[in-house]
Amino acid sequence: MKNKITAVRVFALLALSFIAAPGNSLAADQGILLQGIVSANCSIAVTADPAASALPLAVAGAQRIKVGTVLQNCNKKTGYTLKVESANCAALPVGAKVIDPVSGESLPYSVEFNNPTTGGSPAIVANLLANTCQAVAGREVTNAKVVTESSQIYVNYTGSPLLAAGTYQDTVTVTLNLK
Repeated sequence: MKNKITAVRVFALLALSFIAAPGNSLAADQGILLQGIVSANCSIAVTADPAASALPLAVAGAQRIKVGTVLQNCNKKTGYTLKVESANCAALPVGAKVIDPVSGESLPYSVEFNNPTTGGSPAIVANLLANTCQAVAGREVTNAKVVTESSQIYVNYTGSPLLAAGTYQDTVTVTLNLK
C-alpha cells in the first residue's frame, strides 16, 4: 500500500510540474487571422468637349482649344501613367495632325494636359505628340491614390485661312497604364 501512496504522490507531483511549467500548459493560445483583399480598381472616363468637333482651323494664328476631360480613379498606390496617341501621327510629316482625306492637306497640332498635382504630376504637360509618334505620358502618378480627379486636354496649333475646304480629322486616344 505504501507503494501505491508513493506512486500517487509521484504522479501528482509530475502533474503539478507539467501545469506550472511555462510552455507546457494544458490551455494553448490560439488566434484568428483577420485578412482581406482589396483589388486594384483603376479607371478613366474620357469625355470630348463640343469644341473637339468644331475646331476653328481656318482662323489665323495660335490656337489653344480645350477638347476634352479625363476623369481618373485609381486605388493602386504604386501609380499609373496616362498616355496619349494620335491616329494620324505616322503620316508624314511625323507628329499629330488633322488630315482632310479628300485634299490630303493637314494641320499639325500638339496635345497639352492640365493635371491635378497629386502623386507628383506636373500641373501642365505641353507639346505632346508635336514631333513624335510614340505614345507619350500626359500624366504620371506615383505613390498616391486618386479619387475623382480630372485632367483637361487641350490642342495647340496655328490656324491657317489657306487650308483647302474639307473635313479635317484625327483621333486622340488616352490610355491608363498601371505601374
